Amino acid sequence: VIEIVNDDMPFLVDSVTMELSRRGTTLHLIVHPVFAVTREADGTLRTLAARHDAPQAPRESWMHLEIDRLPEADQRAALLADIERVLQDVRAAVTDFAPMLARLRAAADELEATAPTSIAEEAREGAAFLRWLADEHLVLLGSLQHELVLHEGAEALRLVPGSGLG
Repeated sequence: VIEIVNDDMPFLVDSVTMELSRRGTTLHLIVHPVFAVTREADGTLRTLAARHDAPQAPRESWMHLEIDRLPEADQRAALLADIERVLQDVRAAVTDFAPMLARLRAAADELEATAPTSIAEEAREGAAFLRWLADEHLVLLGSLQHELVLHEGAEALRLVPGSGLG
């Protein structure tokens, strides 16, 4: 049995079940209620309610998963580490979603503003496509910025340190 309590956010169930699948673990049952909760500063549960009964309270995702038995402690420890990694990845993607959208829109603006006149029409079309993607037609999970540099006489892309999101 795996039990997870997490701030409610998109992608939790899919991400955890995909990790189980990646590991070849059979999932027999998943129960996933989302509750409205309040907690003390130390994390102690104060109130628990149905979402509609406490519309202003923070939401928590409570997952109960039943899988095949893992008899070895190292198997259970590896599974725990993998699930924690997946939950961290989900949190990063969800937390950074708005900044990634802003970055995508800024790229569209920059493309349109800096394109040479000879390719202005293509640049407008490309910018429009980027804006369409940013208008809820793409789920961004991560973003890195690169800069165009000259390396050994040829153009190359170089990662901008600290630019990673998601």
